[in-house]
Amino acid sequence: MATKSNSDDSGKDNTSNGLKLIGEVIVPGASQFVDGHVKSGTIHLLGSVASIAFLGPAGLIVSALIRGNSFTTSTQNKPILKALFERQPPADAGSRVATT
Repeated sequence: MATKSNSDDSGKDNTSNGLKLIGEVIVPGASQFVDGHVKSGTIHLLGSVASIAFLGPAGLIVSALIRGNSFTTSTQNKPILKALFERQPPADAGSRVATT
């Protein structure tokens, strides 16, 4: 009987994330559509298209942020701003004892 190792899962996740990223380049909200979140994917798609239509060249930057939000929400379960700017506690923070 064969067992599945953790390294097999990480390779699959990386491939899946790569395909989601390529999908975002082609269709905004593709990551959400792949995960089965049609409503969220549609909102990302419409927001991206609207930003380009109404803002012109500046809309490309907004569209890139919307696409990034779709991707990070799909892969990390958090919006792009939290993924970029949320501070992570140190790894050993729980093992420290407060001294007074």
